Parts: sequence; structure tokens; C-alpha cells
Amino acid sequence: MRDTPAPRVDRPLTARRFWRATLWLFSLGTALGLLLSSQQLVDDLTDGGSNRLLAILLKELTGAYAAVLMVPVMVWVARRFPFSGGRALRSLGPHLLTIATIALAHTVLMVGSRALLFPLFGLEAPDPDTLSGRVLKTLPVLLIAYTLTIAVTGIVDRYRAARDRQVEAEKLRSRLSEAQLEALRSQLEPQFLLSTLRTISELVYSDPRAAEEMITRLSALLRHAFERRGDHETTLAEELKMLELYLELMRQRFAERLFIRVDVPTNLRRLKVPRLLLQPLVESAIRNGADPSCSLVSGQVVVRAEGDHLLLRVQDRGPCAAEGLGSRGAAIANLAERIRALYGTGYGIDLVDASEGGSELRITLPLRGEIATGPDSAQGAPLVA
Repeated sequence: MRDTPAPRVDRPLTARRFWRATLWLFSLGTALGLLLSSQQLVDDLTDGGSNRLLAILLKELTGAYAAVLMVPVMVWVARRFPFSGGRALRSLGPHLLTIATIALAHTVLMVGSRALLFPLFGLEAPDPDTLSGRVLKTLPVLLIAYTLTIAVTGIVDRYRAARDRQVEAEKLRSRLSEAQLEALRSQLEPQFLLSTLRTISELVYSDPRAAEEMITRLSALLRHAFERRGDHETTLAEELKMLELYLELMRQRFAERLFIRVDVPTNLRRLKVPRLLLQPLVESAIRNGADPSCSLVSGQVVVRAEGDHLLLRVQDRGPCAAEGLGSRGAAIANLAERIRALYGTGYGIDLVDASEGGSELRITLPLRGEIATGPDSAQGAPLVA
């Protein structure tokens, strides 16, 4: 099996990146020059004058700066001719040629800068060796520096490639999640509309005035529900407004038989919850508890903050089916899926037997948003239809 080719990292050279790289190379050259001259400075500190110390600094700094100027060329060649991907033999020739060229260029820059700078500071330039001799002297050190540059470049490029892949994977997951949420939401909204229109159709012949009133209230509800569609979350207060509009619609159907109590502390109403949360939950409770033989269709919504969780309990007097959420229809199943997609597998909906009898939908959400200051026991007025 052939090796995987090394990742190519091609990044545009912006002004900011250019000056940052220049500063980095200058700092590296300065640190390298001071390191190389430190030993000579210590040895000559007692018997050398200031000119001697300055000569040592100039000698080592010119060599270090000439070396770091070769680093961009080394990096370019390392990326242009990688040793990975089964291309080691083909890349060997260009690298050997680059090493020889860099050794020659480094020697010319070093000797030329010393010949220029030493007289400016009143110093005698060191006697240069022959060009070939100087190249041979610097070649071992440059070979080590070249090898280290190749290795560091490969490590940095692989790290950047892995980081870029991770960022792209996160963006892809985010786009997939958004698409999934939008698909689930597009399924939920028609479900609500169909159930409401079905109720209106039942009243068209039996009670035309009530049907007309329901159409007016439905228009208000739709305007409130479908605004700002790009946001998957809203405040609990907005959800309560929508729920009140929905219960006003249901009043036309059930008249005095419907009683829904909503118990939400006032200081929790700024918390964030998924859009279209309460309406399908209450609709499911009404449908589950609407027994024709019973004179009252009742239920309650209780919201509490417990630790870092927001807990909602929607109770009704209907039976708790053995098949669980599947018995509550597509709207509740889609809502549970939306919650998991938004917040993770630790959140969702459970169907259990209520302690007072009947069944209960328990919704667990993260505590998101602002808890207003005020008494924890403050509750909104029950909604009665």
C-alpha cells in the first residue's frame, strides 16, 4: 500500500502574515546569533575590549540572519517536494540541489554583510576563507538546520490539515443539523395546521360563527408562530403567548369542557426553548384526554428549573399507552427529534404515568438564557378554555 501523500497547505500571503513571518524570522535570527556568540563572549569577557565583543556579535548575528533568510526557501521546497506518498526518491534530487544552493547563498550573504558592516563600526572584517572552503564549513550546520526545517514543516502542515478537516467536519455537521431541523420543522407545522383546519371544518355547518372566529384566531396564531423562521429557539414567554392563542382556538371546539392550567414561574419566562414547543405538547394532551364520556377535558403544564436543566411536565387525564411516544403521533415524535438534534442525546421527551392519574409528557431541556430576578414561586395565571 502506498503512503498517503502529505497534505498541501497553500495559504494566501496577506500583509499581516508577511509581517508576522518577518518578525518571527528576525526574532529567530537574533536568538540564534546571541546563542552562538554567548560562549565566545563569556570566554573573552575578561581580556577583550568593547570592540572585541562587538566583533563577536556582528560575526554571529550576520551568520544567523543569513541562515534564517534561507528558511522560507526551505519551507517552500519541503512542501513542493515532499518525501511522503512514495515520492522520496524523486524528491531527493531537488532537496540535494537546494542544500547546495542554500549553502552557497548563505556564504555569499554572510561574507558580504560582514564586509559591509564591520567597517561601518570601525572594525576590521575577518579574513574570509576561500568561497569553497567557507561553503564546506557551513554545509554540516546547514544540513542539520535543513533537516529540522523539513521535519517541523511536515509536522505543522499535518497539524493544520487535521485542524482544517476538523473545522470542515464541524461545519458539515452544523449544516446537516440545520437541514435536519428544518425538515423536522416543516413536518411539524403542517401537522398543527391540519389538526386546526380539521376542527374548523367540523364547525363550518354546525356553528358557522364559531368557525369564522376560529379562522380569525388562526390567522393571528400563524402570524405569531411563523415569524423569524430562521431561529430555532424563542423565549418561553413567546411560547406561552402562542399557547394562549391556541387555547383560544380550542375554546371554540370544547367550550366549557376544556380546562388547561399553566404553571410557569415568572422568572423563567426569558429562558430559551425550541420554537413550537408548547402547542404540540398541549394539543397531544387534549387529544389524549378528550374522552367523549367525560364532561371535562383537563390538563396542566408545569415548568421548573432544576440545576442546569429546564423541566416541563404536561399532564392529562388520558391513558398512558404502552407503546410510549409512538402513541402521541408524528408531532411529538418530531419534537423529540428536534430537541435531540438541538441539544444532544441527554435531552428529549419521556411518556410516563402521572402521579395524579392519567399520563404525563416530561421534557428535559438545557437551561439556556436569562433567569429574571424575582420570587421563584411567582406563577403566571392559569389558562382556562
